[in-house]
Amino acid sequence: MKRIASLLALGVLTSAMMAQDSATLQFKFTENQRELFDATVELNGNLPIPGASGMAGTLKLIMTLFMQVDKVEEGGRATVKTGLEAFDAEFNGQPFPVGLDMARGVIPDSTAVVHPDGKLGGLQAGGGLMGFQLPGFDPRNMATLLFPTELPEKPLTNGMSWQFTRVMGAGDDALKIPMNARYEGMEEYNGAKLHKITQTFEQTIESYQDAFYQPTNDKDAAVRVTKGIMKGTMTMWYHPDTGLVQRMTMQASLNQTTEPIKKDGSEIKDFERESNEVQLKATLQRKEPKSPSATTSSN
Repeated sequence: MKRIASLLALGVLTSAMMAQDSATLQFKFTENQRELFDATVELNGNLPIPGASGMAGTLKLIMTLFMQVDKVEEGGRATVKTGLEAFDAEFNGQPFPVGLDMARGVIPDSTAVVHPDGKLGGLQAGGGLMGFQLPGFDPRNMATLLFPTELPEKPLTNGMSWQFTRVMGAGDDALKIPMNARYEGMEEYNGAKLHKITQTFEQTIESYQDAFYQPTNDKDAAVRVTKGIMKGTMTMWYHPDTGLVQRMTMQASLNQTTEPIKKDGSEIKDFERESNEVQLKATLQRKEPKSPSATTSSN
């Protein structure tokens, strides 16, 4: 009897400890909710982007992003708009002549449907960085940066790992990146206890372009092929009440080579190849909303 009682007591104690170590995290929204985030993206290498194509160096983007909740449906699914609130840039430490309006042509306002578990749908946007993938998020829709994690169906426990696939882009040209996520427990930051999640990813790239440098899935009509690999690590700290990311850091790399497709079988010369090696560092920080009293005093 004592052995049975001891086993029962151990079972109750284990269940209690597991209950204390588990946590439920969801993304929660209210209509007309508006949030601002300060973001810095630093690219180092050969930069195949408008205004710096082929140049080697460091491009630093200093941005304020907005997230506006347009609609919240039953079940917590929300339609959100994301985009640029402010933008500045530097190339090799010097001001880079890209204003906010020009930046919005590359990183446009966009909409997405965000589910309580972080799944994204209905990604709509134009623009984008032509011929260039940023490892870790899609610049055509900043929801991929503000909601980088898809949560598992079961409660989170310390050390728990799971996988999900993040889709970058739309249609047949979408890039599907497998993500490996791990829950690291609670960590205090700025006086608040936040959920810490780390993610890693590695994805090979193979895409084709036609004679006008546009993506195509018709390999017979393609005149160029791009092959490479992107990989990286991300760390996010989420608020336990709202699910909003409070802070994020990312380190990633992209290595890719574009070369012509010689249908006659002739040799590809070195000067016909275009190689890009880019290292990326990014940080994201949620801006605390100004209190009504602070707004009044500033006026």
